[in-house]
Amino acid sequence: MKNTHEESDAEYHRLIQDPIPGPLVPFKPLRSEVHSRNGKHTVAIVRSDDRREGIREAYRLMGGLGKMTDGVQGEIIIKPNCNTDDAFPRNSHHETVRVIAEELIETGYPADKICVGDMSGRYRGLPTRNTIEEMGIKAVADDLGIQVGYFEEEEWVTVKPPGSISWPDGIKIPRRIHEAGRVILTPVMRPHRSPIFTIALKLCVGLIDPVGREWLHWNKNQDLMNRMIDINLAFSTDLVVTDAQKFFIDKGPAHNVMAEPGLTIVGSNRVAADAVAVCIMKQHNSHRMEDTPVREHTSFTLGEDRGLGSSSIEDIELLSSNLEEDILFGDVVSQVREELSYQR
Repeated sequence: MKNTHEESDAEYHRLIQDPIPGPLVPFKPLRSEVHSRNGKHTVAIVRSDDRREGIREAYRLMGGLGKMTDGVQGEIIIKPNCNTDDAFPRNSHHETVRVIAEELIETGYPADKICVGDMSGRYRGLPTRNTIEEMGIKAVADDLGIQVGYFEEEEWVTVKPPGSISWPDGIKIPRRIHEAGRVILTPVMRPHRSPIFTIALKLCVGLIDPVGREWLHWNKNQDLMNRMIDINLAFSTDLVVTDAQKFFIDKGPAHNVMAEPGLTIVGSNRVAADAVAVCIMKQHNSHRMEDTPVREHTSFTLGEDRGLGSSSIEDIELLSSNLEEDILFGDVVSQVREELSYQR
């Protein structure tokens, strides 16, 4: 069932007027990276026109998903981009969720301890239950026997990360995210009006409630950026699977122009993975990215200041694989290395 803008907006304002309870709970320090190498973040770029093969090859480069499931207590949460029910590349592709879940199950992890979940946006997104069904994600979950989380229907908690400077009353997030054993993000890539781009760091906005989203957007520019980055301090992420099969490069929200590089980007750290993805966006002349060194974007300067990760190639183990024998792919990887070698 598709959501209309009017129905979604009404549900959004109902959740503001009758806020989801969120008791204060102790903050959990961010987990160490599962796939780091030699003290560095690991990011894999794979050239493949086949989404499934691209993701699987990236996992192979990073040492497999066994590290993600060994000794894990609690659920593994897959957090897609389900802002609206618009198809990929505006939102996550249901096959990305399928491949990730299948790979986790193949390691021996119980299907019923894997959950795909989100809270959709106010513009044709709410209720999330409808959006996840329209996107084909519910059908994938039913087929594989994994759980689905419609976060606005579930319990929430409030945490106060020590490094946060812009959420004085704490940050309210789904209890499932707070208690998860692992969290996997599956962002898409596109230019954005306020933070310039939306990838993994921006995906965290889907993990705060409507009251928090109103506070996030209450003042623009630096206040918004500080608040957005601080949300990432509230919960751990263990893997970022960025779908760069194709992405919009023109000014939003009415995107029309796409690049189709046929890439998959998988990283152990959200700052590092986003930095590599922005390099790819810059190579394709994405809106407002042509003249700015990637490492100078506010998302990365603030993310590094907060200790969320690094965008420097000195701190990233960059892996690559060319399954299409694309003669230009070597240049793509070289340009990423060169761009992230920039010294502030």
